[in-house]
Amino acid sequence: MNNAFFPKMSLMKVFKKIKEADGIIFASPVHFSGIGGNMKSFLDRTFYVAGANGGLFRHKVAAALVAVRRSGGVATVDQLNHYITYSEMVMATGNYWNVIHGRTPGEAAQDTEGAQTIEVTAANMIWLMRLIENGKGVVPEPNPFKKVYMHFVR
Repeated sequence: MNNAFFPKMSLMKVFKKIKEADGIIFASPVHFSGIGGNMKSFLDRTFYVAGANGGLFRHKVAAALVAVRRSGGVATVDQLNHYITYSEMVMATGNYWNVIHGRTPGEAAQDTEGAQTIEVTAANMIWLMRLIENGKGVVPEPNPFKKVYMHFVR
């Protein structure tokens, strides 16, 4: 197994870095039209802890990005976006879905449309982070709502 994606760093160290960050880009390769297994496990654990502790990622700027060989990219971006929206994060968007195509090193650089989409998203993400930073103390942050849970089986 290649550990390049998950360096030998504890989950809590990574969690702390996310908690301290102003913006986060969630990226994953596409495996069977979905998030890679390691990334899915990491996100499930991380967002569970964040939610159980008062919504620690609330109002952080985030974007999702996936790398795909052929298909399944949009479904995978959607999966990543679920974490962002459920946690009340502010989603940075681009001018298309953040999917870049390529299988081997260098191939993704040939996907000029995908590269531009990521570039636009990055510019918008920086802009959103600046807006939030400059708005602190000027525009009041909305109070969090107490989460309402509805079970369909009664």
